[in-house]
Amino acid sequence: MLGAPLVVRPDYHLHLERYALTRDAVLRFVEVALAAGVTELGFTEHAHNFVQCRTIYPPDNAWIQTHCGEDRRRWDIDEYVRLLDGLRAEGLPMKVAVEWDYCPGQERALARWIDAYPWDFTLGAVHWLPGRDGGWWGFDMPDMATEWAARSVDEVYGAYFELATTAVETRLFDVFAHPDVIKVFGHRPRGSMAGHHARFAAAMAATDTAAEISTAGLRKPVGELYPDPTFLAEIVRRGVAVTISSDAHEIAHVGFAFADAEAAARAAGCTRRTVFTRRVRSFSPFPA
Repeated sequence: MLGAPLVVRPDYHLHLERYALTRDAVLRFVEVALAAGVTELGFTEHAHNFVQCRTIYPPDNAWIQTHCGEDRRRWDIDEYVRLLDGLRAEGLPMKVAVEWDYCPGQERALARWIDAYPWDFTLGAVHWLPGRDGGWWGFDMPDMATEWAARSVDEVYGAYFELATTAVETRLFDVFAHPDVIKVFGHRPRGSMAGHHARFAAAMAATDTAAEISTAGLRKPVGELYPDPTFLAEIVRRGVAVTISSDAHEIAHVGFAFADAEAAARAAGCTRRTVFTRRVRSFSPFPA
């Protein structure tokens, strides 16, 4: 229709870590994305895969210190930025970002890396909670999942939402990833999370941080979108902008279940997604 707004359908949460930091790997993502109706790709590799960026983690995070060696990625962040910017200069629909873990006490190091490059957006997340005997617990990692049995589910949820709210309040992030990822393995609290949801949504509204609607939860044991419908309704009610992403670690997952996520957003009262370029936001309506 003449004069209709341009529909941009980005996937702003993509990982190369199971492939390689090469042109061929990126082009495979592009091919699948276009076939899935995704018009723009936002690569957001985990910060811990860049050897320089491990300064954003506490020194007592044993997994970062011991597992991010030769058996893990030891990529150079400059090479990552050059690769994606080069492909964008060729006309491919690239956006360049990193998924940054928020770890309390590491804000200065994190801010330095965020300020060091002209990112298209900054994607924040919480994946680590304090360990019971020191160190840090990766609550969403399968090889650390047995720790759930030793903890109160309600206390874990509360700790997660308190830390996630603090992360948003730093104003370091343009988007907060998978806002209720704490439910990943299907553990459910006995008490209501309404208060935690309200405080988190209020923090996102106050800091103008967008919330990610992630389809990754549909591929996890919990079997549902992040965030859940009640939490999403609270986010939208407060005027928080949204992105829709797959959190694809496999090429086949680019654009995964986007129609479901768009339908959930509409049901919550949202009609548009956020689009970023060099940390400046615009909006695009959901496709008809």
